[in-house]
Amino acid sequence: MPTSPVTLQRLPGEYVVARFPVSSDVRSLLVDVIGEGSFVSITRTPQEISIVCPADSAPPDAEIDGPWAALYVGGPIPFGLTGVVTSLVSPLSAIGCPVFVVSTYDGDVLMVPRGDADRAEDALTNAGHLLI
Repeated sequence: MPTSPVTLQRLPGEYVVARFPVSSDVRSLLVDVIGEGSFVSITRTPQEISIVCPADSAPPDAEIDGPWAALYVGGPIPFGLTGVVTSLVSPLSAIGCPVFVVSTYDGDVLMVPRGDADRAEDALTNAGHLLI
């Protein structure tokens, strides 16, 4: 586990995870979902394309899950540092809170169902993390 608490910042608004078949051409949708200051993540695997975006920018014709609340763990977090995600997910697992993690080059975004956000934040605070 990291030796110091992790600082998390709740991102404003609600988010969704949109799923598309891997054969979908989503390029035209990207202009609509990428907004200044918003958190957006686009991931393609051999099985599917996932777009995480603000709920009010949810792409049409996608399988949608959400709403989610997003907590940003700003960095940069050194790639060699171990236990960061574990220190965040463990307290949530202990209270039975689902979690979805998106990692970037500099940090991580911890997502929890919007209805569980307050108790998730309490669990993270009780585990010694800081919320700003």
